[in-house]
Amino acid sequence: MALRIFMVYCSPAGTTRLVGRVLENFLREQGPVGVCELGCNPSAEADFLREIKDAAGRRLLFVGSPVYSSHALPPVMEFIARLPVKPDAWAVPFATWGGATSGLALEEMAEALAARGYKLAGAAKILALHSLMWEAADPVGAGQPDVAAERMMLELVRVVTENLRRDRPPVLSQELLRYQSAAAREDMRKLNLQIARKILPSRVVDEQRCSGCGVCVNSCPVAALSLQPFPVFGENCILCFNCVRLCPEKALVADLRPIHARVRERAERYAETPATQIFIEPFARVEQ
Repeated sequence: MALRIFMVYCSPAGTTRLVGRVLENFLREQGPVGVCELGCNPSAEADFLREIKDAAGRRLLFVGSPVYSSHALPPVMEFIARLPVKPDAWAVPFATWGGATSGLALEEMAEALAARGYKLAGAAKILALHSLMWEAADPVGAGQPDVAAERMMLELVRVVTENLRRDRPPVLSQELLRYQSAAAREDMRKLNLQIARKILPSRVVDEQRCSGCGVCVNSCPVAALSLQPFPVFGENCILCFNCVRLCPEKALVADLRPIHARVRERAERYAETPATQIFIEPFARVEQ
């Protein structure tokens, strides 16, 4: 059966992009792959949605997000909510996480995809370097994803594409993605980006250092920054701290050391294993 393959992701720090490209390379062995990175190009996103809508045959969509404050990023969830409702549509959500917790991202993406009529073909959580620990000597998630993770991604692609070439593919149960304990789930539901704004350190603009070069504006993955004439943060800021990390003048300052300690505390508290995991059901129930 003909299979049209698409991939969409948001990747502020680049780790989800890295994972997406590994998956994309494996998927291209099966045929062409349409790819869209969410963030600063609404017209490209609209074109991509039309491409999915107009595609003939069975559709397979990989959807990727980093885990921020235990959840998938708003741009990803908003994109899913805009997906065209089409028959014979399948999805594989994948989440990259930095070692604190993979949170509720996978189950929430799967639920949102199901609401748009997308059946679950597989899923993955992939450990990666924590995006806020670039200054740390021993960052959580260092060296990840590794070769073993790549092998798992290849297996995910192999099983999913083989299944979807069958007349009646198996459907992955959403229950498999509800792997957090009841207590952990309760904690995670209490956290979101709005609450994180009160926890994360403030970013201070050093007006003496700022040259108005615009690197911070151009590197913002969700177009939440403007120069007036110094950097001003919009309400849609996702707290990725790219602006701090990439400013060539070091004009944006934030002390992330308390966050490093919090990340390590959460990693120890949740002790999530396995760190990288694919969810496939070669013998799952068959879609009727």
